[in-house]
Amino acid sequence: MCCHCQNSLESDCKNVMKANNLRGKFAYKRNPILDAAKPPKRPIRTAEEQVWDIVRTAQEGLSVHDVFLKVKDKIKSDRVRAWLDKWHIGGYVTRTANTNTNPTTYLYEVINDCGQQPPQVNSSGVPKKPSGNEIVWRTARILKNFNARQIIASANDGDTMLNERAVRHYLFHLYEAGYITWHNANDTKSLAQYMLTVNTGPKAPAVQRGKKVYDGNLGMVVYDPAKPLPPSHQSDKNNSKQAKKGAGHV
Repeated sequence: MCCHCQNSLESDCKNVMKANNLRGKFAYKRNPILDAAKPPKRPIRTAEEQVWDIVRTAQEGLSVHDVFLKVKDKIKSDRVRAWLDKWHIGGYVTRTANTNTNPTTYLYEVINDCGQQPPQVNSSGVPKKPSGNEIVWRTARILKNFNARQIIASANDGDTMLNERAVRHYLFHLYEAGYITWHNANDTKSLAQYMLTVNTGPKAPAVQRGKKVYDGNLGMVVYDPAKPLPPSHQSDKNNSKQAKKGAGHV
């Protein structure tokens, strides 16, 4: 083999190795669904959020039936009543008896407007704390670059204590779904360092049964590990195998 060919081969192998190292250092599982997804013109609202929107914007008190007819999602009126009653107990909504009807109905009206999100209270009207995953997602959107311990330290307000194992577990799901980049994937001695690369909105992606990831901001499942890799993923996977094979000939 001539010197030129030998140098060319060595150069190609070094480039392959460099690409592999770069891929490991900035490991990113691209998700075509997230790449293609466009935030809806109007935010996706759950049934509970729709009920809150309806009573919050009403010019006068509404009955359970009035609200039920306005909700777009198919739900039972009992659920509407349960949400309105817990907001009433929590002091966010008044409930006035309408004696002009038979039987008597109750009219609900907002008196304590806490914003676009419905009051986070339980059936007794007691405020509920956000879930650990919600705190992790909210903190990740603020920090942008982070590891599990940095998330915990930033979220600790004296009243919030996150479990490191649970935080790492959720971050790994976000990585698998393509929301965050894993910077130090090749460093087994350090805690995984991530960067938020896909921010779809304020609602934390939810991990469902079967490790599916549902994005409430988009109103859809964006990742399902049980399904075959999409073409772009498969292409990246094949290219990675070829690169490793080429590097083995150096």
